[in-house]
Amino acid sequence: MDKHHDAIINRRLERTVTNLINHNFEVTVLERKEDVNPFLEKLIEKGSTAAVGGSMTINETDTLTWLRSGHLKFIDRYDPENDVTQVFHESFNVDAYITSSNAVTMNGELVNTDGNGNRVAAMIYGPKKVYVIVGINKLVSDIEEAQRRIELYAAPMNCERLNKNTPCRKIGECAHCSVPERICSVNVVLHRSNTPKRIHVIFVKESLGY
Repeated sequence: MDKHHDAIINRRLERTVTNLINHNFEVTVLERKEDVNPFLEKLIEKGSTAAVGGSMTINETDTLTWLRSGHLKFIDRYDPENDVTQVFHESFNVDAYITSSNAVTMNGELVNTDGNGNRVAAMIYGPKKVYVIVGINKLVSDIEEAQRRIELYAAPMNCERLNKNTPCRKIGECAHCSVPERICSVNVVLHRSNTPKRIHVIFVKESLGY
């Protein structure tokens, strides 16, 4: 990207960071995805319990590999020996919950659509700290644009990834369907963090996830 593009993106990001902080979120901006795991290692005390919400972003940052390295007591939803429903329940009591957001508005809001609702539920309440890793591609103007982003990108791409038999996968955007394999069941907007700094938004100045 050229310097003019970067200048505008940085101004949008500065505005977003200011509004998130005003809404009681903690915010950090990192330059590269390779910076994410060393940063988390500094923040999260060794031996703490941790869990994750489903996220392509944490795959791209290789955060799962770091979590499985033994630094933390990781409750792994992807371990076939674990009962995933039990993992979802145990995740509410962890010290650190790591996930992403479908979109972040420049007004300082986190906008998410979920299937089971376990990810957004843990973001709202339960874990002591929530770390939300967000690529710069998820920065949007407002809630309306956030929802459009979810319908045009996040939902159909995740249905393709998960091999779901949904209309959005076939036509490339949300069809507001009611099919059994629909993954969009819950819409949640986090306008603020009621407990100051419980939710830590970590922006990465790269495109990450869907």
